[in-house]
This record gives sequence, structure tokens and C-alpha cells, in this order.
Amino acid sequence: MPPKKKRRQTGRLPKLDKRLAKALSHPLRTEIIAILTDRCASPRELADMLGEELSNVSYHTNELFKLECIEIVRQERVRGAVKTTYRATTRMLLDHDDWDRLSIGTRTGISINALNELIGRASDAVEQGTFDKRKSRIIATLKLDVDEQAWRDANETVRTAIDRLSEIEEEAANRIADGGKSFRMTASLMTYQSPTNGD
Repeated sequence: MPPKKKRRQTGRLPKLDKRLAKALSHPLRTEIIAILTDRCASPRELADMLGEELSNVSYHTNELFKLECIEIVRQERVRGAVKTTYRATTRMLLDHDDWDRLSIGTRTGISINALNELIGRASDAVEQGTFDKRKSRIIATLKLDVDEQAWRDANETVRTAIDRLSEIEEEAANRIADGGKSFRMTASLMTYQSPTNGD
């Protein structure tokens, strides 16, 4: 019997902390984490995908490595130089205690970067015809009138859903390791206060 394949890493950590807040405070680092969440890549490959200077990408990749937001997958010698390939070890999710400690300017910057990444992923899926490929896909926007307790309850519900999605991914990883077929999906969950003039 052939040896069982090692279950792939899902990039899940118990709680995300100020490391991620620091990492996501720079837009290029947000883009690097987004790419390395989907695939493994070297700084040269990242620079080509992002249209950035290699030196700049290498610097921010190294900073993310020091923050333990990414890890080395392999190193190999290519034409006399060492090619280092990375993958993300963390998800772009901040614990509310760490979020509370950030300034409003930093929070806004991280939110803008995250929204740009979210919109970019959805736009790519629409353009490539995968967004509506499955009839069971879900897109929903709810506008609710709530009080403070309802706000807390709604956020807890979303956090529970995020935890369950991580568990679902781990369960799928075990089936995939046994030879199951896989494909990439995206789940986006947000709660925020609507503007006062919103409908």
C-alpha cells in the first residue's frame, strides 16, 4: 500500500494578533499575503505578478517572514542563486482586541486594502466565468436595524461562521489527501455600520 499523502497545510492559526495588524498596514504586504494564500511563489514571481520592483517585493516579503505571516516552502539553486518559495501561514483576519488598539487611520487603511483585494478576487471570478458557474453560489446583502446587543450577536455569528469554514477546509483537506478532487472557492463575510443616509 502506498504511503498516505501528508495532509496539506490550510494556513489556519488559533488567533491572529498584532503581527497581522502590522503586516496589513502596508498595501503591498496585503497583496503579497493575498497571493501567497492562493499559491506558493518566490519574490521574483511576486514582483512579476504585482508589477513591482524585485528589491521592494523582497524587502516586504522578508518583513512578512519575520512577522511569521508567511513561511518558506522550499529553497533551490537556480543559475547560481538561491530561489526561495513562500506560502502564507495566516489569514487576513484580525482579533477584535488587536483591532481596537489600532488608530482609526490604520484601521481604515487595512480595510481599504482588504476591500480592494475582495473586489479584485470577485472581479477576476466574473471575468473568468467562475463566479456564476455554480447555480448554488451565494451573494447576499442584508440591511438590518439593530441595537448594540444585536450588533454584538451578529458579529459573533459571523466569527462562528469563519471558524466553521476553517474546519470545513480542514475536513476537505483530509479527503483531498485521500485522492479527492479539489477546486478553489472564496467566502467573503463582512459586518459594518451603514452610513446614516443609507437606505
